[in-house]
Amino acid sequence: MLVSDPLQQFTVSIPVTIRQCRKDDLPALEWFGMFTDHREMILAAYDSQERGEALMLVADTQGFPIGQVWIDLTLERLDAIGVLWDVRVFPTMQNRGIGTRLMLAAEDVLRCRGCTTVELGVEKDNLAAQRFYERQGYRVVADTQEEYSYTTPGGVLVCVPTEQWILRKFLT
Repeated sequence: MLVSDPLQQFTVSIPVTIRQCRKDDLPALEWFGMFTDHREMILAAYDSQERGEALMLVADTQGFPIGQVWIDLTLERLDAIGVLWDVRVFPTMQNRGIGTRLMLAAEDVLRCRGCTTVELGVEKDNLAAQRFYERQGYRVVADTQEEYSYTTPGGVLVCVPTEQWILRKFLT
């Protein structure tokens, strides 16, 4: 028998806690292989957090980080600007308000640290992310072309050119 209509449909609610990233979260931040190649970058961000240069926030549900935002704390001392990066939500958990809550939590952290402005970059071809940030009150103020590199767990050096919009929001 072939069934084309759903047999049942229901909603499942799950508790989510936004908290600081812990070392035991790092393997799970690879998200079942989606970001395994970025292992070195994840560890470097965590090391920066340990030195007080960054803060990694995760949206946790039952011990699994379904979202994340990293906050660069080194630039905040210059001109009271906080910088966010690596904002992401696990694909099947997107469009449920998790990204918005992560952004608000990161902005609260920066506000408490005396920042009056927050900035982030978004790939020019990532229109969905740009629209998301604009709904959060961010506005394009510049563009940039940069390159970053990382080494995969297999030892391959990867260089990635990027074209980004720089978006800014004034914190109230």
